[in-house]
Amino acid sequence: MTVQFLVMFSILSFSGFSAEAADKENCLMCHKYRQIGRIDEQGRKRSYYVDEHIYSNTTHRNVPCRDCHTYISKLPHDPVTEEVNCANECHIKPPFANENFSHKKIIETYNRSVHGIKPADSPQLRDAKPYCKYCHLNPIYTKVSEEQVASTSLIRCLNCHEKQGVTMAYKHITHRLRHKTSRSPQQIVQLCSKNCHEEVALMGRFKASEESLAAVETYKRSIHGKSVALGAQDAADCISCHATNAIHDVYKKDDKQATIHKANRINTCRQCHAKANDRFAQIDVHSEIDQHKKPVLYLTNTALGFAFYGSVLGLVGLMLLETYGRKKDGIKWQIRKGTTWRGQSKRGPKL
Repeated sequence: MTVQFLVMFSILSFSGFSAEAADKENCLMCHKYRQIGRIDEQGRKRSYYVDEHIYSNTTHRNVPCRDCHTYISKLPHDPVTEEVNCANECHIKPPFANENFSHKKIIETYNRSVHGIKPADSPQLRDAKPYCKYCHLNPIYTKVSEEQVASTSLIRCLNCHEKQGVTMAYKHITHRLRHKTSRSPQQIVQLCSKNCHEEVALMGRFKASEESLAAVETYKRSIHGKSVALGAQDAADCISCHATNAIHDVYKKDDKQATIHKANRINTCRQCHAKANDRFAQIDVHSEIDQHKKPVLYLTNTALGFAFYGSVLGLVGLMLLETYGRKKDGIKWQIRKGTTWRGQSKRGPKL
């Protein structure tokens, strides 16, 4: 009996220790069950299940639950009626700061942007605007490309800072300096288009102009859009032109802070086109090819289309004529090294 008690006590103690190490606030006591959830007032299914293994590998893996869900003070907690405020401080101190981490500055930039929620916005507009979780889905953590850090470059840093913290911070900073975002151009275009700028009904809430409603379609027809669609990783996507390296500072084109404002456009173009001048910056990237609104552009595009397809069809036609002529001369066609034609044409000079 004593032996059984000791074995049982050891198992329970070990299990409790593991749970505490993984979830100090013991939230997984309830949220570990896959079926936990409810049907809300709008008839939508709400799942409250948290996969411990997946969460432990996400961007927020080191953040305790109540750093975001600050309104929870007891277990079991009352029904949740508040949304998470991403400007809250976390109980995490970055290696180069002596204060808790917070997204507050990013939230302030976001609120000033065209996507930001303004005090005068109606409930319909508030629901239509993208908040943090629309773009940021707590993705699975992936190592940045700059994995190799020369030990000599961090020697002086390690005099004061812990090795693990400063190394991770160095990788994070250098990665952000080299890349505007961790997403690929294809992912960014899809994110901005799907369920947002492509949705006419949604954009109608903002009284968007015809030009804005056609922005996705005109972009996809442009050289930038076609390059991205073909898999290019260095072609301009949505935020390449519409935001600075701060990412969240997207403004209307008439705003002087906007990267696409007529006074700032040349600097935006020079991010990729180093020799761009004022005339180059005046090119309409989202130009709609309409016969009545822009007849010159329409005729130019039509002429170039005829030239392109005429050249391709002309070459195909010449190949077909040549094939017909050789077949008529009795030359057999077969695939072999050097040439696909076997024999000599009666039309050509004898060698």
